[in-house]
Amino acid sequence: MTFKDSLKTKDFVVTAHLNMADVSDPSTLLKQAAILKSAVDGVQVTDSIQEPIGAIATAALLIQQGIDPIVHMNCRDRNRIALEKDFMGATALGVTSVLIRRGTKILKSPKVGIKNVFDTTALEFMAYINSLKEDTNSSVVSDFHIGANAEIFEPDLNWVPKNLIRKCEAGSNFIQLQICFDMEVLRKYMSQIVASKLTHSVNFIVSLSPLPSADVARWMRDNIKGALVPDFVIERMDQASNPESEGVTICAEMLRESRTIPGISGANLLTMGKLEDIPAAIDASGVRTN
Repeated sequence: MTFKDSLKTKDFVVTAHLNMADVSDPSTLLKQAAILKSAVDGVQVTDSIQEPIGAIATAALLIQQGIDPIVHMNCRDRNRIALEKDFMGATALGVTSVLIRRGTKILKSPKVGIKNVFDTTALEFMAYINSLKEDTNSSVVSDFHIGANAEIFEPDLNWVPKNLIRKCEAGSNFIQLQICFDMEVLRKYMSQIVASKLTHSVNFIVSLSPLPSADVARWMRDNIKGALVPDFVIERMDQASNPESEGVTICAEMLRESRTIPGISGANLLTMGKLEDIPAAIDASGVRTN
């Protein structure tokens, strides 16, 4: 079953990121995929200049192993022609879901000649894919899933999610939210989303992580734009005799709670620690068995 099918049939889906920075060749990639395969409904394949194997090639390797990839595509890195060709290549391989991102501007890179492209916006590219879905002469199936990203914050009572409405109008089927360990803020944010009725047509996925240490928690808080890592999480990690185990426990707790929040359809997990901590947190949460 693919990720898009799971969104239609399951109350709560789970996906996970490969640690692409740790992938040096196809064999190490497939070892990571094997760790995640039975624990998730899809594997997210990020699109970054730091990754030695490209997202489309990674997706092809995962599909060969019976794993459904959710492929990220950054508008930062390609012009419109290259984006369209990569997208059509991905669908030809069997990719059924993509996450379209603007991409963070590269300010400095050790690689000579790196440039920010930004030839087209994420909204424009999502609308292009959506037009292919609606074209009966296109090879792109009508239920192909388009994803977009968003940051969580505590909105006021009069907030109207204009940016999200634009993403949905451009064709988004799911919105992947930034890392959030603050369930109170998530509840308030999602109450406004539910009130806007966006959840009638779009699935919302929250991002979490089994943190390996308090230092990593601080790094996420300070360096990942939009990440919400409250002080109490860092304090628990600091005070734990086994921080890695505590990180798994915290992630499991957050998974269970996020499942109870109206409008949340699932979670995406990523880690800067051992990849095995992701299935451990999923197992401990019980969200796949309840």
